Amino acid sequence: MNRGVDQVLDRVDDRDRVIGLVRRNEVFRKRANFRVAHLLLYNRRSQVLLQQLARGRKRQPGRWGSSVAAYVSAGEGYADAIRRRAKEELGVEVRALTHLGTTRMDEESGCRKFIGVFAARWDGELKIDRSHIEKVRTAGRDEVLEECRSEPSRFTPTFLHLAERYVAAAR
Repeated sequence: MNRGVDQVLDRVDDRDRVIGLVRRNEVFRKRANFRVAHLLLYNRRSQVLLQQLARGRKRQPGRWGSSVAAYVSAGEGYADAIRRRAKEELGVEVRALTHLGTTRMDEESGCRKFIGVFAARWDGELKIDRSHIEKVRTAGRDEVLEECRSEPSRFTPTFLHLAERYVAAAR
């Protein structure tokens, strides 16, 4: 399976049904609907791990987001994508995932992305991919939500879209 900008994704319709293929580096130009997966990793104190995207990234550099985010490759499921990317980004092998739901978000470019959202517990060591992640931190649910409301420019638009519904629901 290919990665990065050459990654091939399923192109989906407005109901998240596969209608073709599109390269990741063409989704916004072609206004093609596509799939991503997000993971919220919680420690034993119920704090969520946030990642700050590396400053050299093309999209959303320096902004905070979900513990892990993944483009879903063609033929891949949401859960498989998040397990793959958790290993690549954080060195975490996630076995027990809780599917929190799937939502959709319209991008400024005119396409729509479908977002499979998952949660898992993790208190182990992290092996951070520094080419993708600037740093990570943990925070409690109320702290995260307050920061999202008071300083939204610090977060990715996708994380802001997910925070109220999924971070807020965490117990």
